[in-house]
Amino acid sequence: MPVRFNQYLPHTSYLIHTQVGDQCNTHFNAYRKGRQSSGDPVTRDLCRKALNCILDNLDSTTAYNLQAANVLLGLTPTMLSLLGNAPPEISLLAFSGRPVLAFLLNMGAPVIAVAGTFKYQHPLEVLTYGGGKSPFPIFTGAKSVLIAITEYILAAAAAVNVALLAYDISSKAVYVPNCGRTWYAFLWMYLCLILHPLALFAFWSRVRITRSPEHRGWVSNETKHCASYTGVSYSLKEDTYLSLFLDWVLSHGAIIQIIFGTVVLSASTLIDTHDAFRVVGRFAASAILCRLVLMYELYGLRAAVAAGTIHLAKEHSESE
Repeated sequence: MPVRFNQYLPHTSYLIHTQVGDQCNTHFNAYRKGRQSSGDPVTRDLCRKALNCILDNLDSTTAYNLQAANVLLGLTPTMLSLLGNAPPEISLLAFSGRPVLAFLLNMGAPVIAVAGTFKYQHPLEVLTYGGGKSPFPIFTGAKSVLIAITEYILAAAAAVNVALLAYDISSKAVYVPNCGRTWYAFLWMYLCLILHPLALFAFWSRVRITRSPEHRGWVSNETKHCASYTGVSYSLKEDTYLSLFLDWVLSHGAIIQIIFGTVVLSASTLIDTHDAFRVVGRFAASAILCRLVLMYELYGLRAAVAAGTIHLAKEHSESE
């Protein structure tokens, strides 16, 4: 049985059941039957009728409540972009030896930070902030492995939280412009699966990373804190038309993701302000958690650069 019109977000469910009751059961049953046996146009029409029945039976206070939630939800993608990870930062983590962690952090904070459509982002500038001093304790040895495992757990929890939010918004709310579809929230969130590889390609086109032979093991790099890396060298490549084009496409892709998310969330109804605050809070919690994990690893890389165990070239490297 489909979740839509059977389950709602917690506080919205209370409002609908107390104010609508059984008055729309005929429309709900018609939608469930039509969803299984009819095509999209029929399903959309049945979904609209069921939605209109709910909205017609809600009092005016609840209607304003739902509208206020639309405003809050519409601001969410922009807010998440302010909390998100910048493409050069997440790409630096991936190419430094933690691609699995970078992927999980990308899934847990799917809206990337926007630097500006024509702003040049130095891909290695993050390694020079603060002169290499880290405000966090840096661990090596067995403690480093424990930290790495903890980071995977936190990043995976954030990614699962975002996936569950996508499911709740898609199945328990209704996207008004296309009532019969349930995948718009998933599409918005997981546009990162296109933007993340693009960010990696853009980073690869501008940075060369070399490792000594004893530090090329993928598993060993994935299971330790970046501060414990040695024998790694970073150098800039000369900018090319390809690298500039990739940066331009990536920045515009991030803006498109924000605009699309604003449309999807602001046009989704059957979410009241109480539930909207919960949704936004959970999104923000995942983004902040992923940001903290990424910052901890980047601080570790900066500390390694300052200690001389990682080399950061000052000039552009020769092209191969």
